[in-house]
Amino acid sequence: MSELGDYLRQLRGTMSLREASQRSHGRISHAAIAQAEKGINSHGKPFTPSAETLKEFAKLYNVSTTKLMKMAGYIEKSSDLPSNAIPVSSEVADQPVMVYGEIQAGVAKWAKQDIIGQINVTKSFAKRYGAKNLFALKVDGESMNREIPNGYTAVFSKDLEPESGDIVAVMIDSESATIKRFRETSLAVMFEPSSWDPSFKPYVFPKDGIQDFKIIGKFLYATSECI
Repeated sequence: MSELGDYLRQLRGTMSLREASQRSHGRISHAAIAQAEKGINSHGKPFTPSAETLKEFAKLYNVSTTKLMKMAGYIEKSSDLPSNAIPVSSEVADQPVMVYGEIQAGVAKWAKQDIIGQINVTKSFAKRYGAKNLFALKVDGESMNREIPNGYTAVFSKDLEPESGDIVAVMIDSESATIKRFRETSLAVMFEPSSWDPSFKPYVFPKDGIQDFKIIGKFLYATSECI
């Protein structure tokens, strides 16, 4: 068990995994809590919760987001930053990540003509997630503005397995990729907006119906960096 996993296990105390998930209002699944504590995912590979998930853990246990970020390696331990700090490092960010204006439907075509620029990440970040697994989308719209402001660039990993409650890039009904919060129950899969505008509605796919969607990436972080 890692330092982070051991700390999360201590914070959970006598609560069961299911109780902890319920107290997070379903934003962190009991499986995700178990994986974070063990530091191993469902495939037996080393696992570190995303920055987004760590924010939810901080809310759940009423602890410092910065402390969890430091334990996870997103922020240098010598940093003295406020609790709402964005993960940063003294490393030079010189590893390019392609930014797509859109990702075409069908077989998730990563077409060169859809690349509108690039942002840079650090070598350690690229190594953590695999440089070939990283891509970014330019956010165009207000359906996720509680989490990601319109105009920001959202960075995703193709390789990470999303848990219920994670933000993902997903193709729905054969359209180009969109960004939504993934929810899964025993009856349905849902892709929910997270917006101050209540007119945005979730996409709901009953498990006994047609599953016309394809998750293509798990959200890691968003940036206002110019592309």
